[in-house]
Amino acid sequence: MPVDANDFRNAMGRFAAGVTVLTCRTADGADHGMTASAVCSVSKDPPLLLVCVTKGNATDQVLQTAHGFALNILARDQVDLSNRFAGWGVDPAADRFAGLALDRAPHTGAAWLPGAVCRIDCAVHGVLDGGDHHIYLGRLEAVDAPGDRTDQDPLLYFAGAYRAVGDTL
Repeated sequence: MPVDANDFRNAMGRFAAGVTVLTCRTADGADHGMTASAVCSVSKDPPLLLVCVTKGNATDQVLQTAHGFALNILARDQVDLSNRFAGWGVDPAADRFAGLALDRAPHTGAAWLPGAVCRIDCAVHGVLDGGDHHIYLGRLEAVDAPGDRTDQDPLLYFAGAYRAVGDTL
């Protein structure tokens, strides 16, 4: 007998995850984005990652025809940006990109957000069924990872709250 949805959510909430904003562009060039924490690496050769997106939501609809997407790995001081793209405390009709000084990913043209720990440009490599989600495989086309990775301070999500990295063990 499978675990119920609440037990599943409780269990997975105990897995610390990095916080990202996935961005993509509609066919007419409009920017679109959402906060995502269901992200992980898949392969070094070819370089692949995956991101899970709820079937039928606005991002899923854009990704169905998009050539690719960007992942912006958020820094500790970007909680407001995460909330903005998650739609928390934001007018649903508001432009989530308003007021941001955007760069463009070189392959897809998707928005690279300012201040991110790392920005990754991905071509859609494949789409898999994942129950109530689509699993998008992204083939890395470009990476913008400023500075030394040991100097970075990423934003984490754990047990229903934002967290930060502690001391190195």
